[in-house]
Amino acid sequence: MKVAILSRHFSRMAGGAESYAVQLAEAMRSECEITVISQSFDALPGHFAHIAVPSLPIRSRWLNQLWFNWYSKRVSAKGFDIVHSHENVTHGQVQTIHVKTVHASLQQKKVGFLRRMASPRLLAYLWIEKKRLFGAGHHAVFVSQLLLDETRQVLPGLTEGVFIPPGVAVPEMALTPAQRLAARRALGLAGDKTVIGFIGHDFKKKGLDTLLRAVALLPFDVQVVVIGKPDQSKHYTDLVRGLGPGKECRFLGTVRDMPAVYGAIDCLAHPTTQDVFPMVLLEAMANHVPVITTMAPFNSMASLLTNEVNAMLLPDPLDEQALANALETVLTVSEFRKNMIYEARVFAQKYSWTTVKQQYYDVYRAASLKPNR
Repeated sequence: MKVAILSRHFSRMAGGAESYAVQLAEAMRSECEITVISQSFDALPGHFAHIAVPSLPIRSRWLNQLWFNWYSKRVSAKGFDIVHSHENVTHGQVQTIHVKTVHASLQQKKVGFLRRMASPRLLAYLWIEKKRLFGAGHHAVFVSQLLLDETRQVLPGLTEGVFIPPGVAVPEMALTPAQRLAARRALGLAGDKTVIGFIGHDFKKKGLDTLLRAVALLPFDVQVVVIGKPDQSKHYTDLVRGLGPGKECRFLGTVRDMPAVYGAIDCLAHPTTQDVFPMVLLEAMANHVPVITTMAPFNSMASLLTNEVNAMLLPDPLDEQALANALETVLTVSEFRKNMIYEARVFAQKYSWTTVKQQYYDVYRAASLKPNR
């Protein structure tokens, strides 16, 4: 089967949705002839064919979206059995919806009709999204059941739509203490100090402010490791200075070797204010790392988790005291920590990429019966 994958930035390090696209394509590689259509491409040589979409000389996200939509439609029109898009585009039989729709966001923010009509940017996004969700022969795949339910509530005419969660690679064994120490040294971290991980490109949305305030309340020494686009670090200078003696925060930027990151950290803090199904949580759980995150509606994945069993769930993403209490429990109560790691791994094992790709093949078979529009 010849499959075209549409993703503007095809890279594990670009973000959750982008990493999802790469890992799903890797899982399908032995059974499908895959061509990636993207503006940036970061994959192992020879794994995939690639069609490059030129970048516009101006920095305008919505104009670039229209450009990517037009160019990718032109180059994917012939020669493929399935066109599978991870982007907001008007074409492609299979559409994976990773984030809250524009329609739902505007409704929740109470953006009225006149304001929408006055914004070329919003009109462009809404037009593309409507074509994406209601195009003839389009099959929408949502990475969260709550996201699917929310979209149907906002757009009641949506009939197509299935829920397929993200997948994860589950290591056979946990790292040994020696391997964990080596992972820390590879990242330039002290081997004898507790390490809290924070992973995400949008530091504010993912809750770095709350995490740093919470860490300042902890009664023991700790290192915070921040993985994500480093240009945001300058906004956190005062919070880092306020951590107090014995505490530090390291901004490591984007990291290619994510297994080393999971091997180096003692827990993952993800007090997000808005997430659908954050893959970093699933990856951490698979790698024997306990996670602390927020409840729905801030994180819709939390509806699948059980508080204080396979994760610690916070009702308020801005409550630094509650986060500090959760961190202290996870990092100092050994039996509780041990049980949570075990239950989290059991949860993660339900979401292997092998299972996920078979669900996608069912969608591909249904979609191949209809023309690509």
